[in-house]
Amino acid sequence: MKYCIFIFFTLLLMNACGGNDKPAGTAPVPFEGAPVNAPQVVGIGRVEPEEDIIKLATQDGGVVRRLLIREGDRVKAGAIVLELEKSVAEARLPQIRARSATQQAQVAADEKAVAEAETRLANLHKNLTRIQDLFNKNVETAQNRDNAQFEVQNQQAAVERLRASAQVSRSRLEEFKNELAVAERELALKTVKAPVAGRILSVSTQAGNALPPQNAFAELAPDGRTIVRCEVDELLADRVLPGQKAVIRAMGSGDTLAAGEVIYAAPLLKKKSLFAETPGEKEDRRVREVKILLHDPENLLFNARVECVIQL
Repeated sequence: MKYCIFIFFTLLLMNACGGNDKPAGTAPVPFEGAPVNAPQVVGIGRVEPEEDIIKLATQDGGVVRRLLIREGDRVKAGAIVLELEKSVAEARLPQIRARSATQQAQVAADEKAVAEAETRLANLHKNLTRIQDLFNKNVETAQNRDNAQFEVQNQQAAVERLRASAQVSRSRLEEFKNELAVAERELALKTVKAPVAGRILSVSTQAGNALPPQNAFAELAPDGRTIVRCEVDELLADRVLPGQKAVIRAMGSGDTLAAGEVIYAAPLLKKKSLFAETPGEKEDRRVREVKILLHDPENLLFNARVECVIQL
């Protein structure tokens, strides 16, 4: 019995002394991936033109009459890329131009009539002045003077009427000009032109298809430099600075695809946006958007997903 009690107390003492395996003063082990003196940071990015990809769209709706581009084509600024059916809009223009020309002739005739009436009025004023002088000298009768005054008054009224008619004609001509401008604008909306020079990335329509207004039918990558827009985790985001060198690698394989340099680092953190798995995905971690200018992007495809290794 005494031997059992001795063993029990011996085990109890050993447990009290050796229960804590961690030596005193040992620092806690940092979690995996902690940014302690990291020489580089890796982010996930996407290859893009420095100027954002432009979605070509029709401002007006209609049926595609001609499609003048294919995927991969290079286009110049101002080049026509698509035409909608526009026979009705084209037919309106000659009619409006004809009415405008007729009204222009009417304006010219009315202005000529006003000029002639004003000349006659000036002559009648001179005649009235002459008769008034003679009347003052008792050479001309009061009847002749009154008749001259009456003619002046009648001619003055005629001039006012002609001036008003000419103003109406000019207003109608202005209306025709505005109508013509609207018709020409409507016709222009049936044609889509490339806003800048670049390469056509995708086309989603063909001749004969109906396009609703403001509906994108193609994507255009503007000529210029190529960048990678990547997102850096907030743990190392504050250490990324413009001017730092970067290497672009293929996802998964680690093969180097291009080299570049950081040209922009966003001044704020935001939610992940480039590669969220689902729309509205809940994500507590924040990222910093970084743009890397590529020095040799020839072998990279736009929208390719890549790894960005930024040297800190």
